[in-house]
Amino acid sequence: MTPPTTFRTDAQPASVSQGFGDSEIHVWKSTLDVSDAQLEAFARTLGPDEQERIGRLRAESDRIRATASRGLLRHILADYTGRQAAELSFTYGQAGKPELPGTADSARLYFNTAHSGDLLLVAVGRAPFLGVDVERIRPVARWDRVAQRAFSEGELRGIEAFPRESREEAFITCWTRKEACVKAIGEGVWSAFSRFEVSVEPGEPARVRLVDGDEAAAANWSLYHLEPAPGFVGALAVQGTGWRLRTGTLQTLEGKS
Repeated sequence: MTPPTTFRTDAQPASVSQGFGDSEIHVWKSTLDVSDAQLEAFARTLGPDEQERIGRLRAESDRIRATASRGLLRHILADYTGRQAAELSFTYGQAGKPELPGTADSARLYFNTAHSGDLLLVAVGRAPFLGVDVERIRPVARWDRVAQRAFSEGELRGIEAFPRESREEAFITCWTRKEACVKAIGEGVWSAFSRFEVSVEPGEPARVRLVDGDEAAAANWSLYHLEPAPGFVGALAVQGTGWRLRTGTLQTLEGKS
């Protein structure tokens, strides 16, 4: 498998957000397993639309993770924008992708999030089209049938190049790469999955091979293979090339509100 991007532990958003360049993409990882006190502090930063959306979730565990996810996102973005977490407002695209409204006095900031279990990833950059995805490596029922429906012939051949016992992980890797691309353009998964073909062969670098069947269009995309924690695999997709990627592990926010 492609060598992973290593997640650093020596930086915080506040320490790297100053002078954030147009060519930089930052990806932060964090746990959603936070204390009750921190969860309450996060809840106080959320807007009415976020509270309503979270309130519609049926499982308490999902509501807790959603509150932690939005709270952590707000605190990360607050460091980049120089505003208070509770002051941030969002707009939403057709597929529900959130964005920060642009301001006249600063370059626009874009972001995307993904979580699997208690692991959260937040990608931040000046690139309008960036997407991140993460999945826990696990058994997937009838993964081969799903792959035949969702993947291209080239992607299926790439999975089949793995030993049989590694093909489920290869399937999950391919899925995260394609979903990161789809999230980058802000379209629904099934409506846009076929637009992107990605690499998945053993040892081949992560890259977008085709966009709408076009190699030239694919060459204007960057794809990064992520392994943020043992047992997880992820991907970052960004339109454009020449990005400087920096990753970090979010430390505790206890005491912040």
